[in-house]
Amino acid sequence: MNKFILTLCLGASSAVSFACSPGIGGGPSGDPHCMVSILANDPYYNGSMNNGQGAAQVGRPKTTIIYLPSKYGAVAMNLNTGYASGVLDQDSLSKAKKNALAECKKRDPQGSCQIVSWVRNGCIAAAKGKELNSGKWKSFYIGTEKGTAEAAALAKCKADSSVSDCQIYLPEGCSLP
Repeated sequence: MNKFILTLCLGASSAVSFACSPGIGGGPSGDPHCMVSILANDPYYNGSMNNGQGAAQVGRPKTTIIYLPSKYGAVAMNLNTGYASGVLDQDSLSKAKKNALAECKKRDPQGSCQIVSWVRNGCIAAAKGKELNSGKWKSFYIGTEKGTAEAAALAKCKADSSVSDCQIYLPEGCSLP
């Protein structure tokens, strides 16, 4: 009888020793799923115990996409007089062009203003240089990221070998959402 009780106690103690810690998992301690709740918070755990489902998705932030409306700017110029005018932060390209022409014609009513450049969700600047043969001014417009439009327009002017005396005459203006 003593042997039976001893055998029963040894059997019970071995069963208890293979169980997961209280509150963790549900299998024996050798079962890797006993560690799942611990590994879920480990930043170096690659999720290999998730039944082949790949990396663990624990703590990954949800991605939110925000749609912003575009903003437009345009520059109009009278090519005969050199007068230029522009608008920024318009809701559509057609509105930007229309308002730039209207601004140009306010200051130069007899002139023939026309759109020379426009930008969408960016910045615009203009440089001018004197043509070597005629002495007339030639304009260089460029739209880019914020903080780079003036340098880009000036570089575009200087890259043209038919002009000299390049300078910024329309400082950077931005139409950003």
